[in-house]
Amino acid sequence: MSRRIVGIVAAALVAAVGPAGAQGGGTLAAGIKGGATTSELNGGVVNTDSRWGGTAGAFLAYNNWYTVWGLEANWSQKGGKDTRIDYVEFPLTIGGGISTSQGGLSFRVYTGIGFAAKLSCNSEAPLLDCDDVRGTEWSWPIGIEVGKWTSGGKVIGFDVRYNYGLSDAFTTAGNLSVNRTWYFRLVLGTRLLQHN
Repeated sequence: MSRRIVGIVAAALVAAVGPAGAQGGGTLAAGIKGGATTSELNGGVVNTDSRWGGTAGAFLAYNNWYTVWGLEANWSQKGGKDTRIDYVEFPLTIGGGISTSQGGLSFRVYTGIGFAAKLSCNSEAPLLDCDDVRGTEWSWPIGIEVGKWTSGGKVIGFDVRYNYGLSDAFTTAGNLSVNRTWYFRLVLGTRLLQHN
């Protein structure tokens, strides 16, 4: 994993956390996210075209004034045109969120760090062997989420995320390919707890 990229992620997290310490109250919410991924393997001796896949999972989010922390557990399909790699992911995100007083709309821009463990692999690519896929992956998620809160404390929204792979997808010497993945997900959730 590049130290420069890790440093950028760390700086973004520190900058986003700043306002949280000075604010009181907060909202805890949980729910599910699901939709589609489009992914490619890029940056090494093998660069693939993109492939479509699926993703589904659960989230927990804590909003402390304008700062939103999020933790997810997701199943996601990544890889490239002829290679499908399924992962279980655990991204930890933080970002800025705002809500409008009229209409209950909320907007969140976020970043963070993600860890994933390989579940399975299927490859028809001549240069990519599933036995060489790493068992774990680190990534840098960057996204935006738009949602609408109802008077009953439910939320429905849409999330768009780009996952920038920080670790090589394969153990093969010389293959520095990483997963580059877009997520397009529907968000359904409910407010669990609110402190004013």
